[in-house]
Amino acid sequence: MSERDEWFDLARKLDWEFSYVDERAVFPEDISGTPWLSHAVWQDWDEPYKTTYTEYVTQQSAKDAAVHAVRDAVGQVEDFQKLDPAWLNALKLHAATLPLAEFAAVVGNLRAARFGRDSAWRTTANFGALDEFRHTQIPLLIMHELVRWDRQFDWTHKFFHTNNWIAIAGRHLADELLTTSNPIEFAVATNFVFETGFTNLQFVGLSAVAHAAGDRMFETMVKSIQTDEARHAQIGHPVLRTLMQHDPEYAQALVDKWFWRSWLFFAIVTGFAMDYLTPLQHRRQSFKEFMEEWVLDQFQRSLLDMGLERPWYWDQFIASLDWYHHMVYASAYTYRATTWFDFVLPGPEERAWLAQKYPQSWPSLEARWERIEQRWQQSGPGVEWHSHGATPVGFCNLCQIVLCGGTPSHNTAETLIHDGRKYIFCSEPCLRIFAQEPERYTSHQGVVMRILTGAAPANLLELLRYFGLEQDMWGKDVQGGNYPWLRAAEERSQ
Repeated sequence: MSERDEWFDLARKLDWEFSYVDERAVFPEDISGTPWLSHAVWQDWDEPYKTTYTEYVTQQSAKDAAVHAVRDAVGQVEDFQKLDPAWLNALKLHAATLPLAEFAAVVGNLRAARFGRDSAWRTTANFGALDEFRHTQIPLLIMHELVRWDRQFDWTHKFFHTNNWIAIAGRHLADELLTTSNPIEFAVATNFVFETGFTNLQFVGLSAVAHAAGDRMFETMVKSIQTDEARHAQIGHPVLRTLMQHDPEYAQALVDKWFWRSWLFFAIVTGFAMDYLTPLQHRRQSFKEFMEEWVLDQFQRSLLDMGLERPWYWDQFIASLDWYHHMVYASAYTYRATTWFDFVLPGPEERAWLAQKYPQSWPSLEARWERIEQRWQQSGPGVEWHSHGATPVGFCNLCQIVLCGGTPSHNTAETLIHDGRKYIFCSEPCLRIFAQEPERYTSHQGVVMRILTGAAPANLLELLRYFGLEQDMWGKDVQGGNYPWLRAAEERSQ
């Protein structure tokens, strides 16, 4: 039998010249991506981490066995019941947004496995598709048993099948990023920006937080997923390197677009978890500090290594690290009944920690939480209240997230008139992304447009049902306002 090194390079490079069709017919530009380049340009495509199918199956089997072993040991309902209630809601948030987005990534990888311009690229993308199937199955398996204990865990599978406003925003991102992008845009957007720039924040940074919180099951799950992400994330670099040689302006535009869109997503999913839903005693760094380590430092080096510039809105992005996820969390806490997970009211010690970590922004945000604290004192524990009206808020026509850009004193919302219709955006980057490709976005119906066209109800209580929520599963305050520090503050004021 031949040794691996004797046949492997030959097996991974199986491109050939077509005798009876043109290369453009086999790889149409509309599907394969722009710019269209002959295979001669792509033939030096090379991935640093190489594996055979036999090696892949052996490695994945071992990783699956490790996940199942941990699940048998510490992944039962009674194990999750021992975790802090706040952390459980970080788990619910991640469990819902993760698996079916990973399933959508199967489509993007399979498209690259057929229309990627080099055989080694196509093979690596095929492994990527298998990875994403696995990433779909693991959280669905782990969270399934928890549904009988807490119905909010049902959103692990239900989330992307609902009309919940967060699901609408998530699908808007996932559909464009994962299911409709051609292999070139998919490689830059998903493999380079999303997986190289941001998923380390979640799968490495958040796994460390899970370890501190005592959630060995979540820690094992995300670590097992990250070992796969590290492999197919490597697709992005060689694709981007070729793109930089032939169309550097397009390469920069793709990075600029998808960095911003990815940032808004992770600011909510990971920002909420790290700065609010992780118990204070288990926090090691703030979300901003994780971002500075994993994105500002490491990803910025990747940009420079590729000959790319930082996105044009970099200063605005840096400023938003102090504000954006705090603004969205405060809004979501107020409208918590529109979500499937519960929220934590930050107490004096948590607010002191946040003030230390965010000295530029927290003094302006503190007043918001003081008013919410007063509202709880007025209502008393166990009486859920909400400070919003009976109608929904506005949403960005690009990212589909509530208009929470900027600061309490200066909102960064922007408007644009296109074909006689007025569109509103949470920020200038969202406006410019929309304006560069309006044909991609104008037909999308967000929450407000659905209400205006009669597709969704305007009454907020009816809208909650449209969102897929019932009273026993919609979001509440974790403690129902029954915080010892809140009661102590009330007694001192009497």
